[in-house]
Amino acid sequence: MIAAAPIRRLPQVVADAIAAGEVIERPASVLKELVENAVDAGASRIDIAIEGGGLVRIAVVDDGTGIVEDDLELAVERHATSKIASADDIARAGTLGFRGEALASIAAVSDLRLTTRTRGAIAGASLHVRYGGVVARGAAASAPGTRVEVCELFAASPARLRFLRSVATEGAAAVRVVADLALTHLDVAFTCTNDGRVVLRTGGGTLRDTIRAVLGARAERDLLEVDAPGPIAISGAISSPHAHRASRSGLVLIVNHRLVHNRALLAAIDESYRGLIPGGRHGYGVVTVDVPAETLDVNVHPAKREVRFSDGRAVFSAVQRACWAALRTAPALGADGHVPAGFGNGALEVRDGDLDIVGWPVPRLPDRDAGVAEPSPAHQAAGADTSDARTTLPAMAALGQAATGFLVATAGDTVVLVDPHAGHEKVLYTQLLARWREALPEASDSQLLLMPVVVECGPDRAARVADEHDFFSRCGFSIEQFGPGAVRCTAVPLTAANADPEVLVAELIERLDDRDSGTEERRHRLAALVACHAAVRFGDRLDVVAQQRLLDQMVATAGATTCPHGRPSVLVLDDAMLRRAFRRPPR
Repeated sequence: MIAAAPIRRLPQVVADAIAAGEVIERPASVLKELVENAVDAGASRIDIAIEGGGLVRIAVVDDGTGIVEDDLELAVERHATSKIASADDIARAGTLGFRGEALASIAAVSDLRLTTRTRGAIAGASLHVRYGGVVARGAAASAPGTRVEVCELFAASPARLRFLRSVATEGAAAVRVVADLALTHLDVAFTCTNDGRVVLRTGGGTLRDTIRAVLGARAERDLLEVDAPGPIAISGAISSPHAHRASRSGLVLIVNHRLVHNRALLAAIDESYRGLIPGGRHGYGVVTVDVPAETLDVNVHPAKREVRFSDGRAVFSAVQRACWAALRTAPALGADGHVPAGFGNGALEVRDGDLDIVGWPVPRLPDRDAGVAEPSPAHQAAGADTSDARTTLPAMAALGQAATGFLVATAGDTVVLVDPHAGHEKVLYTQLLARWREALPEASDSQLLLMPVVVECGPDRAARVADEHDFFSRCGFSIEQFGPGAVRCTAVPLTAANADPEVLVAELIERLDDRDSGTEERRHRLAALVACHAAVRFGDRLDVVAQQRLLDQMVATAGATTCPHGRPSVLVLDDAMLRRAFRRPPR
């Protein structure tokens, strides 16, 4: 039998080391806490130096208010802070940090030197703390503000070092923290050096200026402004559909001036790109959310990386709507990777017979229930009121079809090449989603097959088809189990009347594993599948009337510059590019 172990009060140094583990995970965590303290101190300039991935040395120098000399030792004690005074202050905290543990936790696992001077003081003061114990304190020459230097991080905690990654990786993570905070606080000028090399410098200007410094000039050129004021205000800038990345690492999410990670809001941004970029790709940029302080809980994570909303669904919907409103105005991309002047922003002059279009209006985003996080794309249905739904394409006039299958059209002095399959696919996809969102499809939405189709699929999948009968019926299919290992289809959506029903049903069954996703998610995938099978095939010959009809449908369909899978459907050759190609002088 095991004897009961005595309960003892831990020594302060042990308690501090445990508390450090809640806040300080790696050098990047240290840097985040120090820079946030500098921002909270009202700094207009912050200089950061990183050495050895942050394990050898991290230095943060700011020009903020500084620390009163008599409070210097108190600043490195646990639960000591100047940011709150009572429990009521927690709910309405307007600072980045307020738990009073950052400096104490850092001092417990490093050699920390703190030098500070308030703006009204004649001289500064310094404090040296080594692994939780005060080593020295005295006067120091110092400019107004605070300098925090952290050396030998985790040197006395070898177990912690074993879980860190390479010096280069840790240094890159620390630099990324600075970059994110620079995007979060545009009014602060940041300079960051890594092993003596300047890796980031911002001037404390506009969002685009900071994005240019952080992400590069080319990335900044690809951004679309997000601006949706209101009780839940959404702002920022996100990448156009033609500019996307393999991960979400380029997306910064800010809530009430606080950098956060929120899966629901990241999903909302991803949903706004649905059908505009290929699967598995993500946009980048900065999305800022401002909500009333009383509707936000920022103290649900020790490092405050996560937040909780009192009405998360409304915030999700607001973010999704705002991002889609920006994306739906994205212009088509030119053949050489640039955006042709005026193509997609209403400035291109188009003349087609008696029609003189100086611009084309952007449609109003379809109304949605603000409390329902319905996935995008919020594309306006071509079957609905689309009289003014020319969002990214101007009116085009068909010229013909190349032998390879591409359509050739003009829009003013611009030549447009169109992939007819991709364009038709997007038109059908949008129409299908509009019909399927109705409570019950009309009888005309289904086409009875002259000969039912039987597809063998195995017992498990046949049973799954039976379970999904209602869902398929609402989408225009009539599919039922036909024996232990087969299904029978007697009707398909009217849109797919000319598709090969056997191939369509077989592929539909192969995608039954998507059942775990939400109903709307599955509708999008099924609509993309049906549209792909029902659209004109690439290489099919279209007469001039059919060509023009397809072009008109694309103009009336939001987001028609890409197919539902994100592939481009148009290629733009504007006058400036053609003149460069033929070495003719510009106009």
